[in-house]
Amino acid sequence: MSMTNAFKAQIIGGALGLFTAFTSTVWAETPAPADVTQEDAYLDVLPKVEIPDDVQPIPGAVNEEFRNCEPSWPAGYALARSGPEARALRDIYSFVRAQNVISTRDCGCSGKVANWEGVEEIAAALRERHDVKRLGWQQTELVSAEAKKLIAIAETMCGGSF
Repeated sequence: MSMTNAFKAQIIGGALGLFTAFTSTVWAETPAPADVTQEDAYLDVLPKVEIPDDVQPIPGAVNEEFRNCEPSWPAGYALARSGPEARALRDIYSFVRAQNVISTRDCGCSGKVANWEGVEEIAAALRERHDVKRLGWQQTELVSAEAKKLIAIAETMCGGSF
């Protein structure tokens, strides 16, 4: 083996070792839900969403990306761009927006710009459940995961980016 190839092998081996060590540490530090029923109870604060068994594109739907709807954004969302609860409120709003698109089957701005009151209701329930005055991303991590699932469904229904 030439010196160049030996050096490459050492670099790749070292990188794989670091990657393995890093991912093992990350997995070790990520707490698993203690109980599935506990996770389900946590998600009970979220409104239920009726999802069709077979998600299909909406015939004739005109998809408008949320970022193009800025003139219609609720004041609460504009304020949630920064501040101590910004990330948590945006996580919740992602859920509320996706829920709105799925329930109304509206892929335009009127569907993608949801009412901010839904965010406030969920945020209040989460604050109470976690006994905190301010929500952080830790309290909305599962909400964000649910939002991502709903966004994937909404994107299929709307035929484009959310």
